[in-house]
Amino acid sequence: MKNIKIIAWLAFCLTSLNTFAQQTYLLKQNYPIGKKYSYTFNSDQIISQKVDGKELNYIQNVGTDYTFDISEAKAGDKNIKVIYRRLNIKSVGAGNEMILDSDKEEIGKPNPFAGLRNATFNMIMAPNGGVKSISGIDKMVDSMAAKMTTDTAQLKQIKTSLSKQFNAEVIKQSMESSLKIFPDKAVKIGDSWVVNTKVVITMPIESAVTYTLKEVKDGIATLTIKGTLVSKGAFESLGSKMETDLKGMNIGDAQIDLKTGMVLNTHTRLELYGKMKVAEQSVDFNLEGINKVTGKEIN
Repeated sequence: MKNIKIIAWLAFCLTSLNTFAQQTYLLKQNYPIGKKYSYTFNSDQIISQKVDGKELNYIQNVGTDYTFDISEAKAGDKNIKVIYRRLNIKSVGAGNEMILDSDKEEIGKPNPFAGLRNATFNMIMAPNGGVKSISGIDKMVDSMAAKMTTDTAQLKQIKTSLSKQFNAEVIKQSMESSLKIFPDKAVKIGDSWVVNTKVVITMPIESAVTYTLKEVKDGIATLTIKGTLVSKGAFESLGSKMETDLKGMNIGDAQIDLKTGMVLNTHTRLELYGKMKVAEQSVDFNLEGINKVTGKEIN
């Protein structure tokens, strides 16, 4: 009888362990209606280029602060009012320094980024973090252009130029590259899934990123990140025709609030290297960077 009890107890323990090991988690965007969140996207980059044996090195930083105002939901999708709080870009290299900051205005120096302060657009986000639609960008571009000139003839040209960097597709890609990280089904510890994205901002970059659920503790899910990057093809930037043949990788981790799906933080290191052709001139290109996203609830 004693042996039977021991066997029954062992069977119970094994069953319990198996149940625990197989516990699944539904990771998804699940922002509660009426809540507001602040997000900061930050990118630091070191870029090295070699042209005709001459090396050119640049250090760049791009930072963007947003507020997400969750206004309504439909079938799991959320209508998010996105408010720009700040955009700043700093680039140093080749004896030059460029600083653009939406929070700084100087007399006699037009600053289109000043028009971004408190500018808004609407975004429909799916449970997997994908962006279904972007609206309201035209009004934002109008505000930026108005900070540059009041001349009607110049205004149209400036709007056209700004629309190449600030349009629905570019913003969609930017948001998805940072927030589209969720699987399409429930996962358990150790499970992996792949998210494919394409970003065309300064150059076209396609990524295939593998996310793995590493652990869940105190309501926070930790993911590991490992992906490949490819930039190959012709495009135009700042009026110049370019062609890239680059490849690279990104690795890092992310923490997600299990209840709301809010991305608490991500930290990703990336490398991109290879050949570029600018105006028929061959360029050796190497980029090393660190991308960070931090988020928090503000009400």
